[in-house]
Amino acid sequence: MYQVIKRDGQSVAFNLKKIADAIEKAFDSVERQYNRDIIDLLALKVTSRFEPKVKDGKIAVEDIQDSVEQVLIQADYAEVAKAYILYRRQHEKL
Repeated sequence: MYQVIKRDGQSVAFNLKKIADAIEKAFDSVERQYNRDIIDLLALKVTSRFEPKVKDGKIAVEDIQDSVEQVLIQADYAEVAKAYILYRRQHEKL
């Protein structure tokens, strides 16, 4: 499958569960109820959204995160997207 290029340049195997976990944490942080099927569907939408950006089987983590934000906003989860964006900014600083 894909290789994800992390901020430090390291390449790791793509893992859909990491996207689902990040989305779930964003829902939890705003105390928004969800069901696991919704989280999984959103994660799959993220992969379809970033797929055009895959080059030579590689995708940058930032492109994946941009897709998460866009999918959450389009699915009318603006407050969840905001929480995800704030978490992302904090993580970038680390």
